[in-house]
Amino acid sequence: MNFSEFIFKLGAEPESKDPEFLLARDAGEEFREAARESDELERRLHRALNIPAPANLFNDLTGLAATDPAPRPRWQLFAMAASVLVVVAVAGLTWRANTGGWESVEQYVQEHYSHDGTMLLGRAEGHRAEDVNAVLAQFGVSLAPEIIDQVGLIKYCPTPDGQGAHLVLNTDQGAVTVIFMPETAVNDGEMLQFDGVEAQLVALRSGSAAIIGTTYQNVASLHGRVQQGFLPGATDA
Repeated sequence: MNFSEFIFKLGAEPESKDPEFLLARDAGEEFREAARESDELERRLHRALNIPAPANLFNDLTGLAATDPAPRPRWQLFAMAASVLVVVAVAGLTWRANTGGWESVEQYVQEHYSHDGTMLLGRAEGHRAEDVNAVLAQFGVSLAPEIIDQVGLIKYCPTPDGQGAHLVLNTDQGAVTVIFMPETAVNDGEMLQFDGVEAQLVALRSGSAAIIGTTYQNVASLHGRVQQGFLPGATDA
């Protein structure tokens, strides 16, 4: 299993027990580092979705039931508690899945890039990623031929509104990061600056993206190319 195949598998099935995949996790330093990064992301996601039941839920429900003019059997009280708990949990899951813990797109872009952006740039430089459109097909989009050959790395990643994709493009200005957010709305053209880099938000026909690079790379010059490069509809390319 080569590194591109490993990254694709890691993004699609991070907890896979496939023997070849398990061996690849320790096949070299870049494999091990990618696995460590993925494991940490999975731990963060599990923590974000670990929603405890409200401490006084059952007592509150019991108190409400005591005011009911028609006394209910004990099993019905438990059923009520279970039903309300499910509603509370689903509401919490929906909220956390939609916010991802980020208060804004700007905060998300900064924290996401700070987490692994620089490391992934180093891995992608000089490489050409395989199965790019196979990854993007999960979101109903594909990359135009004129941009797909520049992709040095692609992996799944969390976004403020669900799963997305983290790409590195090897351009004539050097390697730049593109974060694809399938369900997130942004202010097209908005510029951000943090940690010595700048980012531009791009509204796409399907979702949005953030282009991130150093100030000398002039990421704004890539806006049109990225905006036109994400095409609605999946392909097999």
